[in-house]
Amino acid sequence: MIKIGLNGFGRIGRIVARILSVRKDFKLVVINEIDDDINNLAYLLKHDSIYGKFKQNIKVKNNYILINKKKVKVFSKKSIEEVPWKKFNVDVVIEATGVSKNVSGAKKVVKSGGVPKVLITHSPKNVDFTMILGVNEKKYNFKKHNIISSSICDASAIAPVLKSIDTNWGIENGYVTTLHPRLSYQNLLDGSLKSVSNPGHSWKNYSLGRDSIASLIPKKTTAVKAITECMPELKNKVAGMSFRVPTSIVCASDLTIKVKKNVSIEKVKNLFKNLSSTKGKIYEYEKDTLVSIDFLGTTKSVIVDSNFINVIDSKLIKMIIWYDNEWGYSNRVVDIAKLILSKKI
Repeated sequence: MIKIGLNGFGRIGRIVARILSVRKDFKLVVINEIDDDINNLAYLLKHDSIYGKFKQNIKVKNNYILINKKKVKVFSKKSIEEVPWKKFNVDVVIEATGVSKNVSGAKKVVKSGGVPKVLITHSPKNVDFTMILGVNEKKYNFKKHNIISSSICDASAIAPVLKSIDTNWGIENGYVTTLHPRLSYQNLLDGSLKSVSNPGHSWKNYSLGRDSIASLIPKKTTAVKAITECMPELKNKVAGMSFRVPTSIVCASDLTIKVKKNVSIEKVKNLFKNLSSTKGKIYEYEKDTLVSIDFLGTTKSVIVDSNFINVIDSKLIKMIIWYDNEWGYSNRVVDIAKLILSKKI
């Protein structure tokens, strides 16, 4: 059984905790969250506005949260290196705060012998390896890679699709537009960027300080940069942008890809239909005409919408894909946490 420590108990941290609670191959043993109100942490784990009430039994006893009577020690340390992970024999720390200083702190944790591996749930610089399942996991080296990034939700969904297209027909160039639900650092009402809840973000485009419910907000995206970390062959070939949209969950991406070899709509559809059978953890192929909320809670990395696959002049592929940016991504985080402890992939 793999013992997991969670550093950060926000959206991703709590969803990872929910997923781990029903997995027999994992045991959550430590949570570190800067908020020192343990009763509030237990409340947020139990009640979720998007995914509903947690079906497991949740209690608080002293400095422990009990999930179905299984004790999880809770700390409220400011940084990852302050937590005594080693004392609890943690195999992997999942770093889910998004705070950049915890990346350097993770290196200290590993170097001190505290834990074997740290998995970071965003795409920072200065990690040993960035992994996207269905793209580059075979390049992982157990001996060399100890600080691993699971990339970001957009890249986790888009990159496997681009990888499959590039493998089959070769990508000449392309453009990606993501439609991403609002995030916690955005404002509910128009205000200064300095008023946002996450001081780690330093964007200067003032539109991100506008009311996140009233408007579609265009912004630059980090998705393409995250994708090319794992697919360097696409560097300077693919670009993109994003819209923050006034929904709570589930992303869509609009892909426009020019390929080198001739292709047809039928070939593109057949490719992703077959991948949904052979790589069912990564891909789903949807035939029904659905909307974003219909994909709430999917465990897949990406759902290819067959209704919006098109090919123009045998070379230009147009696609719409969907992904649950919290639940789907968190499932891949858990899968990667298990994979990085394997010496052979």
